[in-house]
Amino acid sequence: MSTFKNKLPDDLKVIWELTRKLKMHNSPDTSDAWMRLEQRLDMEQNAPSKIQSGRLFPFMQSRLVYAFTILFVFLLLAPTIYDKIYNISVYADRGSQKEFNLADGTIITINAESSLKYRRDYNSETRNVILTGEGYFQVEKGTSPFIVNTRHGSVTVLGTKFNINSRNDMIEVVVNEGAVSFNPNIENKQPEDVIVRQGHYIDNQTLTSQVIPHPEYPGWIHNKLILNKTNLETVCNQIERKFDVNIVLDSNQLNSISITGVIDAKDLDGVLTTLAILSQRSYRFEEETYIFY
Repeated sequence: MSTFKNKLPDDLKVIWELTRKLKMHNSPDTSDAWMRLEQRLDMEQNAPSKIQSGRLFPFMQSRLVYAFTILFVFLLLAPTIYDKIYNISVYADRGSQKEFNLADGTIITINAESSLKYRRDYNSETRNVILTGEGYFQVEKGTSPFIVNTRHGSVTVLGTKFNINSRNDMIEVVVNEGAVSFNPNIENKQPEDVIVRQGHYIDNQTLTSQVIPHPEYPGWIHNKLILNKTNLETVCNQIERKFDVNIVLDSNQLNSISITGVIDAKDLDGVLTTLAILSQRSYRFEEETYIFY
């Protein structure tokens, strides 16, 4: 077959030269026409190899894209996979609380919209946990200190009952039993540990130990809102988390209202009614939202 293809152009050229001797009016330039014919034959003979290479390249290209996609997804998910393998995370949704026990007998209750993370080998060598939000701790004594890490600093104890509220730009540590050491995170400064003893609390505004305002403070553990010159917006945020509702203030002037008192937080209607009395304001309900005005 290949011999026939190689011979075909020579035979055609002989015939082509003989036809040149014929006298025809307005005959085309045969040399240019022959050149175009040879190029066409060459293209047809080389077509199979070009098609084959063309089919091979997209196949190799798709395999490379597939491999790089798998690699990218793996690198993207690697931190999440590592976290799931080595850590345990507990989360309390809005409108809920969660209580659970750790391996050493420590009891932890986390408030709404809060989370706690600890290693699966907790209590083997260390007793470290990471808190985001608010949690109440009843720590059992152990051979290693119990350490709670937050974005604002760490709290170290041996055995005690205490509460940590670490939200946004604030942190508050309340000690109901025993004592803790608070090491704040302060930029460009080596902070000193602050000791907080039973019946006292500390926050990151003053870093000075103060007496708790009520025997049942923090109130959320006892289903109460214990307010000590707390601005109205902060109180509304606490109610939103506890009851999973939306509350807005009708004007910015209401933000400056401070509330002091104890509110029984068993039901939403009772909380809102008491808050209206303490703030000397009214509220209405519109489009799934409570509005104070």
